[in-house]
Amino acid sequence: MENNVYLLQEKLNTINSQPTEFDFGDGKVWYKSHRNGPTGIGKTFEDLLGKKEDNLPLPDFHQIELKAHDQAENSYITLFTKSPNVPRGVNTLLRERYGYKDINSDQKILHTSVTSKMQFNAKSNRYFMIVNDPERESLILRVYTHSKELIKDDFIAEWSYDILKKSLNNKLKTLAVINSSTKVYNKIKYYSYDNIKIIYALSLEQLLAALEDQKLIVDLRLGVDRSGKNLGKTHDHGTGFRIKYNDLLQYAYTENLN
Repeated sequence: MENNVYLLQEKLNTINSQPTEFDFGDGKVWYKSHRNGPTGIGKTFEDLLGKKEDNLPLPDFHQIELKAHDQAENSYITLFTKSPNVPRGVNTLLRERYGYKDINSDQKILHTSVTSKMQFNAKSNRYFMIVNDPERESLILRVYTHSKELIKDDFIAEWSYDILKKSLNNKLKTLAVINSSTKVYNKIKYYSYDNIKIIYALSLEQLLAALEDQKLIVDLRLGVDRSGKNLGKTHDHGTGFRIKYNDLLQYAYTENLN
């Protein structure tokens, strides 16, 4: 793994030895964004590495997960995406029981951000909260009425410790945060990739600590397919476990590369 880390550093050195695509007069190498929107910073870096885009639950580069991060912003980093794994069909149950009508269809959807503190979703008119249950060895999604009364349903949506450990092990044995800079000229974004911070072996215990401290956010993004063979079926747009970059550094083991 150590060799892969230094291979990544060599790749960054090569990227920063190329002619700049725009000269801002600061001596840095800048690249025009390869995609509009917030994912442009990561997409551009992966293109420069020669990596093809995929949605596999595996690390991006030689067993290293990559996250390009704008140093000027304490933005959220998505650690991994994972729907509740219990019970079977839980995404559809959540969407149909607690969702709200999509303005573009007559189907229910559920988009909400959840922490270990009650969060109110106005569209759903309900509160949501994630609770760590050591006895069940699971994280449990609890739903409350607008008056904060626990809804006792015939199912419990949960992420088992085992499935969370698997996600961490598959995706985050080694995480490389590419600290980057962003500038805009004539409404076009340019990125400079400055240095790398390596984060090693984020554990379940660290994840649970971040949840308890209300630093970890879980974004539920449950929609519906509007066409094709899965028309009308639940579509998970990525239930993301997210944390702000500066908060992540409080829980993880890190190393700076030069």
